[in-house]
Amino acid sequence: MTLFYKAQGNDEHIDLESLEMCIRSSMHHIGSIMLEQLLNADEGGYKSRSIPCNKGHKCEFIAYRDKELLTVLGHVKVNRAYYYDKKCNSGFCPKDKRLDIEGTSFSPGVRRMMGKVGAYRPFGLGHEDMKEMAGISYRP
Repeated sequence: MTLFYKAQGNDEHIDLESLEMCIRSSMHHIGSIMLEQLLNADEGGYKSRSIPCNKGHKCEFIAYRDKELLTVLGHVKVNRAYYYDKKCNSGFCPKDKRLDIEGTSFSPGVRRMMGKVGAYRPFGLGHEDMKEMAGISYRP
C-alpha cells in the first residue's frame, strides 16, 4: 500500500489519483477478459456448412477468423465464422453484423465516445482525451 503514498514534507498522503488509475486499469483488464469470453462463447457465430447470401446464393463456411477489437474495456479478440460466396466473389462474417463491427475495429461504445470527443476537439488529438478520460489507447 505504501506505493500509493506520496511524501509531502513530514506527512505522508494517499496519492488518490494513482490509486484510482491503478484500480481503473485493473478493472478494465478484468472486464476485457470477461467480455472476450462472452463474445466468443458462441463458437464464432458458426451457423452451418453453408448459409444463403442476400442474393440467394450459397455461402460456404471457410474458416474461423479472429478480429482485434478496441472496446471501452480494452482490446479483445473476437473469433468469427467466415463464409464465402463464389458467385458474388465476396466473403463475410455474419457475427460482425450482429455485433455492429462490420468494417471497423472499434466497438459501438468506443465509436460513440470517439464521436463525442471529436465534436469538441480536432480528431487527430482526440486519442489523447480518450486515453486520459477513459483509459482507452488507440491511434487514428
